[in-house]
Amino acid sequence: MTKNAVTIETRALAVGQWASLFMAVAGVTAALLSRSDALLVDGLYSGVNFVAALIAARVARAVRRPADHRYPFGYEAYESLYVSFRSLVLIGILVFALFSSGEKIVVYLAGGDVPALIMGPILVYTVTMVTICAGLAWQFHRAWRRSQRRSELLRTEMRAAVVDGALSAGAGAALLLTPLLIATPAEVLLPIADALIVLVLQLIMLPQPLAMLRAALRETAGAAAAPESVRIAHHVANEALHGRPFTFLDMAVTKLGRTHFVVLYVRPENAVLGETLDQLRQALLSAYTRSGALVRCEVVATADPPFQSLASARLGSVAASGS
Repeated sequence: MTKNAVTIETRALAVGQWASLFMAVAGVTAALLSRSDALLVDGLYSGVNFVAALIAARVARAVRRPADHRYPFGYEAYESLYVSFRSLVLIGILVFALFSSGEKIVVYLAGGDVPALIMGPILVYTVTMVTICAGLAWQFHRAWRRSQRRSELLRTEMRAAVVDGALSAGAGAALLLTPLLIATPAEVLLPIADALIVLVLQLIMLPQPLAMLRAALRETAGAAAAPESVRIAHHVANEALHGRPFTFLDMAVTKLGRTHFVVLYVRPENAVLGETLDQLRQALLSAYTRSGALVRCEVVATADPPFQSLASARLGSVAASGS
């Protein structure tokens, strides 16, 4: 990333950090004043966003370090590990909310006392939180675009802001509409309306962190990059090899955070010097940089690539789908 992109990312994460702290305090306060579990969950979600923003700032600095003897393949895995951690914590909060709401429903069905909601603080909280979350989502999306669309940190924070805003809007709107149940057959549900709203919201929101976790774990485990990334890498490699004394054999493409790793396997057509391989690697790197991708690459001269038949079939299917 360029120096300007780094500055954009750092500023956006700092704004999100303090906004999340404010929303966490506001959520817990509004929950205590209104006796609403839904607002408490929303406040805890914002609290997680604040702690995650502190970690994200450190991760953003770490992934910009060059490879060294401690991490010979670079620090990019930190970004995927962060997304995994973020997703697991969010899943934990949502599961906690599900059990908490279920407990309140069980208490009510067993004849226990469930305190009534106080609506006043809910309206003020809902309008304030939705406005802040919308602003954060816009800011993170804008920063992600201005920083060359590479930062997984900004994409993750943008999604978290959208989820937080939707959670606040859904919980607030549903709670404010519960008085409409009075004098209807559904009036019996009023004492547990808050818990029912939490259950519905959590079930709606849970798939997103699960999908984020799955994608991050695939990256951390070393799975192949997306077919579109493989297709682009294949095309760039063929262009870089044009006119050079090498035959394309195979390639491996993985992704960690914002960085793609490309290993190109070639067969030299005649004896070549190490400098010739270095020139090919530099040509590849320059071509990938021009395409806008953040890439680390390596060239391996061989007569027998490690997984030729499997990868060649995959590359063939990718090429066919792109044609």
